Amino acid sequence: MIESIKFLPNYYKMKIHPCSYILFLLLFTCQGFTNALKSQPILNKDTVLNLSKDVNDSITIHYIGCSGFFIKKGKSAVLIDPYFSYTNANTYFSGALTNKSNIPVDLKNLIESVFLHVIGDSLDRSGSIKTLLITHGHYDHYGDVPYLYHSGHLNKDTIKIIGNNTVQGYLGEVQIADRNIIKPVESSVSTPSIEGKWIYVDPKIRILPVLTEHAPNLKILGININFVPKNHEQENTRHKYWREYAMGQTLCYLIDFLNDDGSINFRTYINSAASNFPYGFPAQVILNQHPVDVTLLCVASFNNVKNYPEDIVKYLKPKHIIACHWEDFLNSSIPELKKKPKTVPGTNVAVFFKRLDKVLSDLNSGISFTLPNVNTTIKFFYSNKKLEK
Repeated sequence: MIESIKFLPNYYKMKIHPCSYILFLLLFTCQGFTNALKSQPILNKDTVLNLSKDVNDSITIHYIGCSGFFIKKGKSAVLIDPYFSYTNANTYFSGALTNKSNIPVDLKNLIESVFLHVIGDSLDRSGSIKTLLITHGHYDHYGDVPYLYHSGHLNKDTIKIIGNNTVQGYLGEVQIADRNIIKPVESSVSTPSIEGKWIYVDPKIRILPVLTEHAPNLKILGININFVPKNHEQENTRHKYWREYAMGQTLCYLIDFLNDDGSINFRTYINSAASNFPYGFPAQVILNQHPVDVTLLCVASFNNVKNYPEDIVKYLKPKHIIACHWEDFLNSSIPELKKKPKTVPGTNVAVFFKRLDKVLSDLNSGISFTLPNVNTTIKFFYSNKKLEK
């Protein structure tokens, strides 16, 4: 029921049982759990797609990997959950966040090449990245942010960072200036029964946080198992290892690019974690104003929640779906995955797409989807009725 929606309680501490760590290593270091995608084509090259028959406008979406995306329209861009530092599961216990003193040369070069490819500069000197959205505090969503900020990939004069209260605390502890952090955020969320409050990061870009939850990492005999903390943390908390970073209140986001008159030009929805209804569902009144053009939809752990992706797809009815967080980010680097894609252990990705195919067929509404490999760009052309007048 909608009335049952609740925020994660402040400073709720969830201890991780030692057996969970053992299960983590067994699951995520065992290649036998990686299932092949025999029937689902993987988009491995930059491509162009039309969202309508008559087109007069365009937008570029670059899939970094995990739930990391660049969305660029004209000279303005939105960055979401940037994670380049793919690591090995067996270093999960001792790995530290990437910083300027420990970043490997090949990783530094990879980040610079992606920024150059998407925004035309290896550093955001022009301030084209208007906002950075962080969906929750897990290291594969937040972990590279301190490096990107202090290395100049994010423009300190213009960037606005949006994340939950726990993430805000992490940002403050690593000397990210308060002027660059949007507060408050959690009080602005939308739910099926609450419209929420838009956050304007630019005259032509606005963001609406949507309350959601994070699927369990594993489910055995009906028991939910999480390998990382789910608790909220107090302000200015710093951890030594990847495993210690908590997620806080997980958020989805609606992202609107606006026309000169303030009307909606293009709408994107990002869901970085599978969830049960009503979590991840914005108010219907918001969707009535403008449909979702492209949904960025998480694959990982979908089998640990009910009716996913069916319920969210039926609710949003986007024109196109980009599947994300589907690849093996714990056993391979981005360059390795680019050459040889592998699916995330513990999730039967082939079944996800079988179910997605089924719900799209039942809807019979022309919704299309793509499965991009890491570090792949899609340029969408679409009809902007404002330009037709």
